[in-house]
Amino acid sequence: MPACAPEYRLLRSATELALAPRAKRCPHQPPFTALRRSFSSTFSLIPEERAVPPEHTPPLHRLLQLATWFPRQCLRPAFFLFGLIAHPAWKQILVVLPTLWIAASLFIFWKCVQFPIGFLKMIGSAISRSTDKRRTVLISGGSSVQALHLARNFHSAGARVIAFEIEGQFALLKYSAAVHKFYTIPRPNPAEPLAYAYALKEIAERESAVFYIPVSSTTPAYYDALAKPYLEVAGCQCFVPCARDVVTLDDPLELMRVCRIAGLPTPHFWVVNSEDDVRAWYESGASKEGYRHFIASAGARGARDRLRFVMPEDRTQFRFPREISAEKPWVIVREPKGEKLMTCTTLKESRAVNNVTCRVDPVRKGLVPQRDEEADIWVQRFISCLTPSRAMTGHVSFRLVREDSPTNGHVSRIVAIGARVGVSLPYLCQGSKRCGHTATVGKLLNTVLDTREALFAFWDPLPYCAYYQSRSPEDRRSLPPEPCKTPPNVPL
Repeated sequence: MPACAPEYRLLRSATELALAPRAKRCPHQPPFTALRRSFSSTFSLIPEERAVPPEHTPPLHRLLQLATWFPRQCLRPAFFLFGLIAHPAWKQILVVLPTLWIAASLFIFWKCVQFPIGFLKMIGSAISRSTDKRRTVLISGGSSVQALHLARNFHSAGARVIAFEIEGQFALLKYSAAVHKFYTIPRPNPAEPLAYAYALKEIAERESAVFYIPVSSTTPAYYDALAKPYLEVAGCQCFVPCARDVVTLDDPLELMRVCRIAGLPTPHFWVVNSEDDVRAWYESGASKEGYRHFIASAGARGARDRLRFVMPEDRTQFRFPREISAEKPWVIVREPKGEKLMTCTTLKESRAVNNVTCRVDPVRKGLVPQRDEEADIWVQRFISCLTPSRAMTGHVSFRLVREDSPTNGHVSRIVAIGARVGVSLPYLCQGSKRCGHTATVGKLLNTVLDTREALFAFWDPLPYCAYYQSRSPEDRRSLPPEPCKTPPNVPL
């Protein structure tokens, strides 16, 4: 090696560089370069110029160290904590995973308040059960608008509302905030009529219902009357007459009989017991007289089935899907020409305590509430002539026609063409006071009852949205002008 060649040595530390004896260098030799060890797991040769530190520490530096020794000793715990907090692991948790801290905080907070909240909730549930047991209301017909209005009225009055509907129907009340629980039960079967009663009894016992109000929009009131004894045994009062009285009101022949006993006018009707009777009716020319006729099921079976079909004018168009026999009679009723009315009558102990009358407006396609003294007198007179087996309490709807009779000098008279046990659409005219059993027709006079307005409530908007979203655009454009109007050869 030449004498002036640069010298490379592997030193373990800077201290070794400072204490190593200085070697003589050639005047044109480059500065001395040392090799140091990196802090990694491997060795790297990093050429670096090092200045030789002084061999003796300046006196000023020693005095500064002595003067700051005690403060440094006092601040050492603070420096330790600062170094612990400033550790890269803590920085990663604080910056990269903030949700962990939020979740941990919420978990600790919930654990702290879970026990007192659970205890208070248990006390509140016990109090609510004891309170709701006295005022739980069970409502049927959970797919109808009148059932929704009834549930809202009871909810506003402070009651706990339970609703149900049969399978296959749209569960409108399921979306209502006024309904606490909603059930779906199987459709009533004539072969097993008590299965419906057992289902209602199970719901009433489970929810501790004390009142049952049938709407009877999708199921005949006959099955509700059969369930009445079972519900009363369970401690639930039913606002529906007994089965015998339901047959009297829902059977069109019984309706005509009571009207004649009360001296009330009746429409023209024909009882048919066979296909020959229907053929004879067409041959008599009654269908060509310019009136609308419909055929309805009669007798006890008629009250159970509650079927109604429009009769075509031409006999060749008559396609009847039901059996006509002496065991299953039918009645053909001529619908008088005139103003059509619909009532919702509240019965209490066989007395008509309230009656709401609406006029069917075919132009504006809806019901128009009105005060009608003639209709009120007709209802009172009809109810007074009934001879029920038990005191009747509930709702009944009458379909009336105010006709101008040429034989009576064009004096108007009211004729009944049908009746139905249960809450009907005119109930929408009633307010929320006293659970909706007080009429407020005054503010609704000459106002068409729109289904959209009846469905919508600012505190309960979901039924409105669910009902109209479930309907097709064709159904939205063509709403039925008359609630009880039956399309040709379609059951009511």
